[in-house]
Amino acid sequence: MNIFLTISLLAPGAISPTPVRPDITASFTLPSGVQVRIVEAPFEASLFKVVGCSTGESRCLINGQVPFGSGNGLPRTYVKSITVSFKGRSYLLDSSQMFNAWGSRPLAYPPPRAVRYFGGNCFDSANCQFRGVFSDAGGSFAAEWVIVGGAVVRTILTDRNDVVGFIMNNIDPPEFE
Repeated sequence: MNIFLTISLLAPGAISPTPVRPDITASFTLPSGVQVRIVEAPFEASLFKVVGCSTGESRCLINGQVPFGSGNGLPRTYVKSITVSFKGRSYLLDSSQMFNAWGSRPLAYPPPRAVRYFGGNCFDSANCQFRGVFSDAGGSFAAEWVIVGGAVVRTILTDRNDVVGFIMNNIDPPEFE
């Protein structure tokens, strides 16, 4: 019996009451040739500072910020990272406050839906712009990022229906800006 206890102590993950879910990774290439990688991980409340996210509470904050994509309850997943790569350079886009965002859906659905959820382009390896619409069917939100001279800035993160609709209808930012 002592041997069994010693073995279980040496291998703490061997017997776990809660199975660890793996990260979900979506990788795709945009029509502009930019490669995108979105990594979503299971949400574990113990890794975040969570305030007021119980069922029925009107205000939910995660790490002191409004969480997009989770409604008023605890999210199931969070965006761990979004990486874009073009002509040998890679950039990590700000994915803070983004929850229940991508899952296993594809970049686009073919006609008759003909919907694409992430777009963007690069003028060169140091100047790019991207947009995305994220949702788990419970609520949508949109984000936009620009890379100027290699510096990454998220310029939009919102769940306002008018902005989400605009970005959905204009998923690729204009190339003349």
